[in-house]
Parts: sequence; C-alpha cells; structure tokens
Amino acid sequence: MLSIIGVIVVLVGVLGGYVMAGGKILALVQPSEYIVLGGAAIGGVLICTPSYVLQAALKKIGKAFSNGFTSQDFLDILVMQYELYNKVRKEGILSIEQDVSAPENSNLFKKYPKFISNHDAVDFYCDALRQLVNGIDATAIDLSMETDMETHEKEIKQIPQVFSRVADAFPGLGIVAAVLGIIITMGHLDGPPEELGHHIGAALVGTMFGVWMAYGFVNPIAQKLEAVNTEEEMYLSCLAAGFRAFSQGLAPMVAIEVARKSLFHHFRPDVNELNAAAKKA
Repeated sequence: MLSIIGVIVVLVGVLGGYVMAGGKILALVQPSEYIVLGGAAIGGVLICTPSYVLQAALKKIGKAFSNGFTSQDFLDILVMQYELYNKVRKEGILSIEQDVSAPENSNLFKKYPKFISNHDAVDFYCDALRQLVNGIDATAIDLSMETDMETHEKEIKQIPQVFSRVADAFPGLGIVAAVLGIIITMGHLDGPPEELGHHIGAALVGTMFGVWMAYGFVNPIAQKLEAVNTEEEMYLSCLAAGFRAFSQGLAPMVAIEVARKSLFHHFRPDVNELNAAAKKA
C-alpha cells in the first residue's frame, strides 16, 4: 500500500508542481519521445537479461506494490514448527513422513495457508525434513540447507538488478531522445518561433521523462524488491533456525524460541504471545 501511495505522491508532486508553475499537461504528451525511451530500455533489458531472470522479474514486480509479510505470517510458521516438532517428539520421526512427502495434502500444513502457498519455503523446509526422516545426519542436512539458502539468495538478487540497470540507463536514453529531437529541430530553423519552441520542448520532454522514470519509479521499485528479498530470506532463515535447533536435540518450545530470535524486531512476536499461540496449536 505504501508503494502505491508513493507512486501517487511522485505523480502529484511532479505534475502538480509543473501545472502550478503554468505548465500545460498536453505539452508533455510526446509519443515519439516515449517510444525512443521505452523501446531502447526494453531492448537493452532483452540484450543483458537471461530469459529465466526476466520471467522471474515479471512475476515478482507485483510484490513491489504488495504488503509483503506480516508479523502474523511469522507467528504462524513458528507455531507450525512447534506443532510439527511436538508431533515428532510424541510420535516419532516417521509420524511426519506423509506430511513432508505430500505437504499440499498434509492436515498440519493446511492449517497455515500462507506457508503452503509459498512454494520456495515448502520445498526448502520439507526437503530438510525428508532428509531427517531418511536418517541423514543433522550436520549434513545443515550443510544442504545452507547451500540451498545461498543459491536462493544469489538467484533472487538478480531480479532487483534488472530494474537497477533500467534505472541507470533511463537518464542516458533521455539524452538520446533529446538529441534526436534537436536534430529534428535543426531541420526547422527556417520555421516560425512557435514551431521551433514546440520541437525544442518535445526534445526536452525526453530528457525529463528519462530522469523522472529513473529516480521517481524504476530505482525505487528496485530498492523495494531488495527489501522483499530480505523478508523472503528471513522467512527461510526462521524455518532453518528452528529446524537446526530441533535436529540438535532441543525441545520444541526452545527450538521455536531460537527461530524467533532470527526475526527482525518488527516481525518478532512477543514471547508470551508465542507461548500462548503454541499452546493452542
């Protein structure tokens, strides 16, 4: 929601100030300038971006305008871990074999829809649990999880970089659009002043639009996606911290307390709140 409000503020701030100074909105409507900027930006992205990164970026751009994770989401996975580890403690490790083999059909996981809808988190967590069920040493599983998290971090880091490259390119492309406009203007030097003014104004729109898009929209989107990535990494870290603690023999409640400490304070539930929620599970 804040991102949407930010977009509105940028639009109102720039266009509102322009109109207050006596500018005419129609003077900014220069389709040829936008085609130069947009075409060059899109072409540059296609040249420098692998197809799988581009697909991931298109899928993720919506998250720049979403609310992301909430404190309740992290409380849910802490309680989910407690419930799962408590089940193992009471019924044995084989009691969760069906849960981790087909998490989408697990009655335990179905109670936590935000987790079950997060395919990366489900694969990450259930893969570690499957290894534990199969009797693999906890140290080896820990190494596997660490490697998985490092790979995931490198993969999602590429997405904000796509938008950062576009933001870096926009001011330069705005100059290209402006130079093209000046070239056109030079061909009308024998025209009336009004015609020259129109062509010069159109050329300057390209420069303005390139800088505006870079610093008002595209670069902030890249920064927001980096924040989204940080939250996603924290979500996985919370699962990993709880798993490591439990696999090393700590009690379920102690394990989720370790996992709780992996969260930023904004998302970290109070100890009493966590204890109360765990007892209801």
